[in-house]
Amino acid sequence: MRFTAWTWNVSGHKMNRGSTDNGLVDEAVGSIERAGDDVDFASFNEMCHGQYQKVLEELADWNPANRSYARFQEAIPAGSRDSAGREICQGQAYGKALFSRYELGPAEYHVFAQESGHTYQSADGATHPVMSGLLCAPPVAHPNMKFCSVHITPVSTQDQPYGHRQLHELVALLDGFAKVGKTYMVAGDFNAQPGYGRLDQFYDRAVNALPGSRNRENRGRHRELDDTDDRCPGNGEWSADTTEGQEPPCGGGRKLDMIFVRSRQLASSGYTADTRDIPGCREVDARGRAVGGTDRPCTDHRVLIGHAELRIRLPGGSGR
Repeated sequence: MRFTAWTWNVSGHKMNRGSTDNGLVDEAVGSIERAGDDVDFASFNEMCHGQYQKVLEELADWNPANRSYARFQEAIPAGSRDSAGREICQGQAYGKALFSRYELGPAEYHVFAQESGHTYQSADGATHPVMSGLLCAPPVAHPNMKFCSVHITPVSTQDQPYGHRQLHELVALLDGFAKVGKTYMVAGDFNAQPGYGRLDQFYDRAVNALPGSRNRENRGRHRELDDTDDRCPGNGEWSADTTEGQEPPCGGGRKLDMIFVRSRQLASSGYTADTRDIPGCREVDARGRAVGGTDRPCTDHRVLIGHAELRIRLPGGSGR
């Protein structure tokens, strides 16, 4: 079956302060519903719960017969403050979300044992580590398929290998899915560029042999849906407007947002992915209200949209 995945890190708190009326929600919904993209699943990182509820409302006509099309996973509870003492998401919960044109079955959330290296202050004044994990949900019509959203921490150095350890945990989870016959797409912000050593465990060895590949030490079992882009083979288009980390191999910003599928689950080699330009939003004041007549980037990440034909095991054991 052909599936299309969409993923965007919206910086719901840091850059948008929980706002639902500054254009961020409109841009997200418009992108998901854009004719021709045929999005099946959407993954959001760094989303405030109020933004999730607004997107949920706006996507009600995406597939009117589907009344169970979204899941939200809290990473920081309502009433918390960030490390600078600012109220997070205007007092709402903060986390990640999934949306689908398919009716979704029960969500599952696999919490990483390795914390993120970031902290928050709860309503009682106590300081807590921010935990992350993998959020997945199956389409009811295809119970052996999972669509998953992940946000790997950017904190990963020799002294603080948080992201490195989370990626090891993620590989183990995905290997477990494959072992019991589950097909999956996993999308999100990996906070590592394709050529980084900590992603070698993801990318298939075949990526090493791509003509002109900029990603050559791989030993994994996955293909990233933009890894054959002839503008930067093995890497793909840039997705994040940030100066953190090593210089990108093909110019532009960093490639941090990815959609991975398992190599052996691909039914066709004709997979592909593309990014979209970062749209403009209005500034947001300290109370989370849009400021008229202003314009700035909605976030520092691009939308990434990927398409792939995947094999799914039918109930009873046969594939399709």
